[in-house]
Amino acid sequence: MIEIGVTAALALYQQFVDTGAMRTSEKVATYCETAWERMRPHFPTMFRPDVPNPWVAITLKRRDKAKKGHADRETTYKFAWGAVEKGRPELAAAAVLAFEWLMRPSSVAAGFAQWTNYRSAANPDKIKIRHRKNGGEVDHPLEAVIDGQRIKLYADAEAILAKVPRRGLSIVTKPDSQLFGDTTLLPKAIREMAAELGMDGFTLDQARHGGMTELEESGLTEGQGKAISTHRTSAYQVYAKETEKRVLDATLKRFGHSEPPKKRAESISKKSAK
Repeated sequence: MIEIGVTAALALYQQFVDTGAMRTSEKVATYCETAWERMRPHFPTMFRPDVPNPWVAITLKRRDKAKKGHADRETTYKFAWGAVEKGRPELAAAAVLAFEWLMRPSSVAAGFAQWTNYRSAANPDKIKIRHRKNGGEVDHPLEAVIDGQRIKLYADAEAILAKVPRRGLSIVTKPDSQLFGDTTLLPKAIREMAAELGMDGFTLDQARHGGMTELEESGLTEGQGKAISTHRTSAYQVYAKETEKRVLDATLKRFGHSEPPKKRAESISKKSAK
């Protein structure tokens, strides 16, 4: 029989808090609460009938959460072409997949971007991106006819992919053709390459958040952004960063003004230069 009550649960939670492991303490409380609810119906004799879920009684201590930065298009491709020049095109592809097609690092490392889904015989003008976390799939168009001319929508990304050797089913693999898998190997390789290129701090998370920010800066609705990124909850709103461009666009719309994109970009560029 499980003898853990509220006092014991609070004591276990506090042990992690006292060591400074605030994020871990939150996970302990959350996971234990969920496990308790799920296991009790299956093993009723293992739980005291007079004790409700003790983990519900824990009030999580507030902590300052670090705000992740984002890498814009220029920074992402600077890293990507640098990685290609250093002989690590798979790392370049990982950055592009995260930025352009908003793939989570874990999905990239686990091989969820596959060559068979890139300009396949069935869909020669698309790339299918699968998202591991929520099972979402998106067929991203790679081409479109605009003003009677067919153009490549992801020409920069495809230029990077063209440099990646096809070592197996997955677009991103280690040089020995094996997946990076559920390890820290891919993030570590990205960080090391960034340091070698003089771009300390660049990560796949930053690239992905940069792509999400670009969606918002482009004026997409939340529904359109979710369709592209396969987000299904309000968590989508967290990823786009509050850049000057987004604030300026919102302010102009608030007062009923509009400004040509080119002029707006020049205005922001001049201000940044100062």
